[in-house]
Amino acid sequence: MENSPSYSIDKFKCPHCHVIAKQEWYNLEHYGNIVNNIYQHTFLEYRNSIQVYEQEAIRKFIQKAQNDFPKIFSSVFPDNLDISQCHSCNNSSLWIDKNIVFPKTIPIEIVNEDLNDDIKDLYREASKIFMDSPKGATAILRLALQKLLIQIGKDGKNINNDIKELVSEGLSPKIQKALDLLRVIGNNAVHPGQIDLDDNRDAALKLFKILNMIADDMITKPREMESLYDDIIPDDTKKYINQRDGRV
Repeated sequence: MENSPSYSIDKFKCPHCHVIAKQEWYNLEHYGNIVNNIYQHTFLEYRNSIQVYEQEAIRKFIQKAQNDFPKIFSSVFPDNLDISQCHSCNNSSLWIDKNIVFPKTIPIEIVNEDLNDDIKDLYREASKIFMDSPKGATAILRLALQKLLIQIGKDGKNINNDIKELVSEGLSPKIQKALDLLRVIGNNAVHPGQIDLDDNRDAALKLFKILNMIADDMITKPREMESLYDDIIPDDTKKYINQRDGRV
């Protein structure tokens, strides 16, 4: 995916705040240097308050600590550990063998921007917990579907009845299947069913794409067509079309 986190890249979409931001990279050598600098600065600030003969003992201790620290550090942390820190949110991501291991990431597509804000919030919440709880993510997406149906003018109280009503209004079979997929799999997340989402992560993952597809077909495309129609068709022609179709 474009701008997805990549090893040693200076700028990518942060897996924490989802902002495309500059990343600062650190490895064991960097952290070793930081700790050694802390030793040195602490000693320099402290030595004016102690006797000269005591300073030599402290200097020797710091020298030994600086020599031993890389060995001690590498015994605790793997040599192949790297850390990237986001300039936007200051959160850090952990990398092992050039692969990101924290936070857990999954290539979930960006939510359709034409959805209402509360639906987009649910979508993002579901994406955050998907790796740890596909069942929980699916339950949230089911709620998002209810709110999507409300956005397009249905009551959202009974998803099955709303789909039935849309079919009677001429809903395309493709979108009917998409709605029922999300409804049925979502029901299995809320109530015990035949689909084990813990063993079938792929089914849960596809629901993000399905929700976006429904939004694109039922919200984005009609909105784009309405905008084109309003921008291009002259008002007199619109009036004639309305008269032709008996809408006046």
